[in-house]
Amino acid sequence: MGRIEKKKKLIVERANRKMLGESEMDCPKATKDGDLNEKNKKKITENNQYGLPTEKAKEKGQSCANCIAFDISKRMKDCMDNDSGEIGYCWMHHFMCSGKKWCDTWVEGGPITSDDASYKKQEG
Repeated sequence: MGRIEKKKKLIVERANRKMLGESEMDCPKATKDGDLNEKNKKKITENNQYGLPTEKAKEKGQSCANCIAFDISKRMKDCMDNDSGEIGYCWMHHFMCSGKKWCDTWVEGGPITSDDASYKKQEG
């Protein structure tokens, strides 16, 4: 499916949610603003909180891909224009990240895979 078709589908899905009384939320800003995404990513990387895994993180399986803040819901994939499960949106640090990386603010319980959970995370 091309980019235009995906956008049309997302518009229809948002309209359907609104008709059902569900909240309509825009995509996180960092999914549409490359400069903001890079700024947020640089900040977390400079603080040595995001990057290649340590031995301890590997042993415990603490990758971004299984963090509670890692959003790979259908909605978020549409926001990022990325169907890959390897790239997700990090709600803790507000940037698009690789599930193959690690983060020392990792929390078990993820990833976020449902649109409902994604909207709840955005609502705060």
